[in-house]
Amino acid sequence: MRFFLLCALAAVFPALSVGAETSGGRNCRIVFPERPNDAPKTAYLFDGQKSLAVTLPSMNFSEVITLPPGELTLLMTAEEIRDPENLPRGAPKLRIAEGIRDFYILVSPDPDNAMLAVKMTLVDAGRKLKSGETLWFNLTDHLIAAKLGQGRMTVAPKGITISKDPVPKSGYYKAELAYQPNGEGNLQRITEQSWWHDTRSRHLGFIVNTGGMLPRVYFFRDYRAPDAAEAENQVAE
Repeated sequence: MRFFLLCALAAVFPALSVGAETSGGRNCRIVFPERPNDAPKTAYLFDGQKSLAVTLPSMNFSEVITLPPGELTLLMTAEEIRDPENLPRGAPKLRIAEGIRDFYILVSPDPDNAMLAVKMTLVDAGRKLKSGETLWFNLTDHLIAAKLGQGRMTVAPKGITISKDPVPKSGYYKAELAYQPNGEGNLQRITEQSWWHDTRSRHLGFIVNTGGMLPRVYFFRDYRAPDAAEAENQVAE
């Protein structure tokens, strides 16, 4: 399933924080849902010390990227930065506060940026988004209501919420989503589908305007294999 993120995300949610920092090192993943056909599929992420070659995928998340501690200002560039004292002007940038250690970078098109035609938006995943849960972003002016397997959820216009596991084990479940136009009147159906739930993964979902009558719903799944230390702790428990 392909998913899209509107440019309006940066304006509506300048920094999308949903929790405190997690234990362990600092890491992030990148996704570029609304990537135009002529947009780059790779870039460099400068962390203040060095440039990291990263992918800009449109249908899933990038590799897990490890970053240094402390407050950072990340730059995204088409070419590797070799001289930290001579940074390119106009490069897309993203400030990361010292306490943010587990996050996503959502990339969207920015045709007005001549250096690299993209924007970066921070989503601080933090400790509150657990495996099996979904972090929802409603980028519309409509109230969204959903039946997700055994659970229900609503998202206010321009709102954010977290939904719990729709089913107790990994497997298919029925997803029914509806919207109340501009928060008024009766609910109208958006979609009714069979979705796969992975209890090992965290999820991000987006409800976006399309210029047509129905909003669209898009979904990302983030699975990360536990490292050796974490797996050993799980066995011990």
